[in-house]
Amino acid sequence: MDTGQSIDIKYGSLSIRRFLATFQDPKMEALFRQEELPRQRRLVFWLCFFVLISMPVFMLSDHLVVKPDPWDRFLLLQRVLHITTCILFLLIIPHSQRYITYDALVFSTVLVFFILLELGSFTFLDDYALYALFDIIIMLSLYAAGILTVKLSAIICLYHSVMAILIVFLLKDLNTHAQIMMMIAYSVSNGAGILLSISHHKNIRRQFLLQHYLREKTFQLKSLAYRDSLTNALNRRSFHDHFRDIEKTASRQEKSDKHIFLIAADIDHFKKINDDFGHDVGDKVLVAFVALIESNIRPTDKIYRFGGEEFMILLQYCTKETALERVEQIMNSLNQNGLDIEELNRPVTCSFGITPVLVSDDIDSVCIRADEALYKAKHNGRNQYVMAPETIPEA
Repeated sequence: MDTGQSIDIKYGSLSIRRFLATFQDPKMEALFRQEELPRQRRLVFWLCFFVLISMPVFMLSDHLVVKPDPWDRFLLLQRVLHITTCILFLLIIPHSQRYITYDALVFSTVLVFFILLELGSFTFLDDYALYALFDIIIMLSLYAAGILTVKLSAIICLYHSVMAILIVFLLKDLNTHAQIMMMIAYSVSNGAGILLSISHHKNIRRQFLLQHYLREKTFQLKSLAYRDSLTNALNRRSFHDHFRDIEKTASRQEKSDKHIFLIAADIDHFKKINDDFGHDVGDKVLVAFVALIESNIRPTDKIYRFGGEEFMILLQYCTKETALERVEQIMNSLNQNGLDIEELNRPVTCSFGITPVLVSDDIDSVCIRADEALYKAKHNGRNQYVMAPETIPEA
């Protein structure tokens, strides 16, 4: 199965309209437009900037095509209005934060631009072919750039074509052949432009779907690589990759009374549970144990499965007293309520070794210290916790 087919299956309800080239799902269309907004803002900004700096070049040759006075002053005013419109647009467009605002601003600016072109055509000599070619280039560029939706581009370009044809028929002294050629030119340019616009908008939406598909697959693969397949707890690899962030946080909290605490947890007599009740029950114990831990820690805290029945719990930004209370809460919940596993007719207990993460720690030193505290808890009779005494930070 190729990538395109995978996307169609994954986003089957998000098909693209054939002629409007928008997503069928309004929410997906809104998500796409909002995500594309920064790129479109940059594109339309530089297009407008190009028009702004090009306008003085056109003004240098206006005297060759303008009718006698007073039309030259009228054309000069039209050019000044063009420049003013561009400047205002360049000042406003970077601040548009919603695609609806962007559409309204770009549409109104292009409309003003076309109206000024239409007014300018009154000042030109009767040889209109060059100006029609100029119009067609502008319309095709507008369609192909994709700075407006297919619908909005078609509305504004068809409007301008109708106005230009009316000007040709009513105001310009052209023969019938020239008039027919003008009509054909505007009609064909709009047809080609609409096809260009549809193709462009479909392609960028397909690219959007592809990017989201790949992003989702990447997240899924990363999740598989970072999580234990049985319990869905984070795994040892995840702990190693996260440790750089843990070190940075520990450094920031060095002079605070709140620290990061690493807790090594090991389910007591887990091998005996497997031997007496089978590995299926043992797996249920592990899953239920992780669920119990997660229900007793904050969303910002983490639990990692290091292998077998051994886990590491990371408590972030808390005092020593809070860390101890959290462990006692877990132990009480485990001792009083159990894990609610029907096949298991005996209590499950756990031992804990607690240590703060120090600025001087590397990943090996802090894990060794937590494991040593855990070993003491096991040696002292299990179902208890031990704080690594030599590293308890003072408030």
